[in-house]
Amino acid sequence: MWSRTVSHVIFVVEDNPIAGEIVQTALESRGHSVALVATGRNAIEWLSNNQCQLILLDLMLPDADGGQLVEVFRRLPHGAGIPILAFSAFASKLADLRRSGAPFDGYIAKPVEPEELIRIVEQYLQPATV
Repeated sequence: MWSRTVSHVIFVVEDNPIAGEIVQTALESRGHSVALVATGRNAIEWLSNNQCQLILLDLMLPDADGGQLVEVFRRLPHGAGIPILAFSAFASKLADLRRSGAPFDGYIAKPVEPEELIRIVEQYLQPATV
């Protein structure tokens, strides 16, 4: 299926355990390391102490709104220049964020096939050093 070997850290903020597992499995199948958290609070804590090359952010978390959380991420030292992709099953929420000029680099509608997810995510990654 894929022939390249990559080594990026992708930070996934997803509260649905099934969706999180699907995303993690798909990205790890390409050689990416995945850090997965389920709450906004844990996401802020993780990003305050770690670095990654891309963030996949669910918009509806149990303790935070992804549209507001992206603003917090952008103010963190490790979050300023990282591509952040909004991830949601609510097409209207994604459309509203696009229109509002929210500081997302891209948008992914759920459900998404693993191959399509990989294709979209890898468009935002710099070439890795292997």
